[in-house]
Amino acid sequence: MKAEHLVCRWALVTLALGLGACQPTEDAPESDDALAEQSQSQASAAAMRQRSDLIKSVLAADPNVDNPLLWAGIANTETGMAFCYGEHSPYECPGPNSPDCNGPILAGYWDGNGNCSLQLGGLGMFQFDAPGTYSDTLAEYGTGILTQQGSATRAVKLVLDKAWASDFTPVFASRQDMYNWINNIRVGGPTWDNWLGFLAHHYNGENWGSSDWALAKTKYDTNTRAMLNLYGESYWYGTTPPPPPPPPPGQCSPEGGLFCGNNGVPGDPNFLYVCKGGIPVVKQVCANGCNRAPAGQADSCLAGSSAPKTCSCAGGAYKNGKPIPQWLTYCGFRTCGSDNNLYECRTGNQWANTGVTCGGSCSCANGAHLNGTQISAADTSCHMEVCGGGNTFYECVGTSWSAVSGSSCRMN
Repeated sequence: MKAEHLVCRWALVTLALGLGACQPTEDAPESDDALAEQSQSQASAAAMRQRSDLIKSVLAADPNVDNPLLWAGIANTETGMAFCYGEHSPYECPGPNSPDCNGPILAGYWDGNGNCSLQLGGLGMFQFDAPGTYSDTLAEYGTGILTQQGSATRAVKLVLDKAWASDFTPVFASRQDMYNWINNIRVGGPTWDNWLGFLAHHYNGENWGSSDWALAKTKYDTNTRAMLNLYGESYWYGTTPPPPPPPPPGQCSPEGGLFCGNNGVPGDPNFLYVCKGGIPVVKQVCANGCNRAPAGQADSCLAGSSAPKTCSCAGGAYKNGKPIPQWLTYCGFRTCGSDNNLYECRTGNQWANTGVTCGGSCSCANGAHLNGTQISAADTSCHMEVCGGGNTFYECVGTSWSAVSGSSCRMN
């Protein structure tokens, strides 16, 4: 077997759907545990659905193989299905422009030890990465990988070529025998472990039988199972359509459901939201990251002992135009803007439009922040949310403050 360069050479540690990620093969400045609380996929539920549908269509059009779950599992493991820059922060770099992103494609971070100007990372959700810079990668795999369609199509060819030449797949009498082998692979089936070992060695670059190879196998297993659980076996192997798209921005269901940001509801991926009155409301700022559970299961904050994350957002103003002092801001503080959109102070230290319509006739008196700073009723509006007494979030509803049941908050 001739030596091959690796497709995945950087660590994008994701928590989405319990996801893992590629292991860095060299010079990784931090361990996976250290990164896990800091870096995670921010690909929305709608984007994951669209990319899963795309992978299905690419495999359906291939005359030889049609096992889309295997490739969805690879993309899920590499980047949590993130494709564009900005979908996998903070450990990401801007790659070449992609027409599907209206800007840069997602590029790897660790090959250059965080120096994005070196242009050394892999590209897109399948993390194509030839030795050298982005230009070398595009010369190797073609500029088609800058689109989602081209990326998925090229990934199919890459894996098939590796499977045919590998010393760790069965000895195939013909290419058709190889296609039959791949088409019959099922999660937990008799050839499943061989498939995982093949990916850990040829796609992840780990030495066969090493402890890192075993860890990579576990991650491919976990993340492929996550995609299987997300849409179900009938979606991947039958004709049943996938579940409906998530509710429009600013809406959520079911009532009382718990969601990590960007996992069924828009928001900060470090925040745990509860569906209250049909909109996502901040319930907790997760110190150690938010666990994105499979579809149909409640999300939750990951356990740990780290202090809650802090936020400080400048330039904010209430709906009436009165400025909000930056020292008074904190993670999860929400206020209505003059455009009648609800804005939220997030861990990127910026105000973000939640997509929730606010304003209205709400006016809540007798409010105060946790530090005792009084809140003028004139500054309040529908769905304004503050950290108040008892380290509890309160939402302005009608003419009174409504505690977010079971919530936990703090000021900086």
